[in-house]
Amino acid sequence: MKFAKSASGLCLLLAVAGCAGPGVAVTPNENLTVEQRAETPSASGAAAFGSQRVWASGLSVVVSAPRSLAPSATAIPPAKRTAVFTITVYNGSKTSYRPSQLSVRATTDDSPAAELVDSVQGLNGLAGAVAELPPGRDTQIQVAFAVSELPVQMRLTIQPGGQGQDVATVFEGQA
Repeated sequence: MKFAKSASGLCLLLAVAGCAGPGVAVTPNENLTVEQRAETPSASGAAAFGSQRVWASGLSVVVSAPRSLAPSATAIPPAKRTAVFTITVYNGSKTSYRPSQLSVRATTDDSPAAELVDSVQGLNGLAGAVAELPPGRDTQIQVAFAVSELPVQMRLTIQPGGQGQDVATVFEGQA
């Protein structure tokens, strides 16, 4: 039984890692077992942008390093600069997942950062993530946040079932 549990956990980890694609850094905490990593997505503290986190349900996310973009004149809220992230969501569970359930909160230098919507540049945020995600599939969602013109330290806090529903995991780095 222990072998089967370990084997299934390893298969899950390999399946998720395989779906991450080239150029995505998977950074598991080597001191934890596969099962512990899945049960405690934030066990190693904040993850660097580009790393992957897996929840016990089998759902996983990778948050890309941010790219800087000048928002269009129609962006809401108006801003001088935006930090754009690609969030790759992989559904390793046995049921369909609605990416619109994803909760993403951002802070810059410990102050809340407003999500920016700029439909001219295709940045519709989480509101645009309406299609259901079947098991074994992944999707990418682009989210943008208004930031100052100077580089800032950013933290994205993500919960797959919505705020307060799942263990939160934090990604951080400079934007």
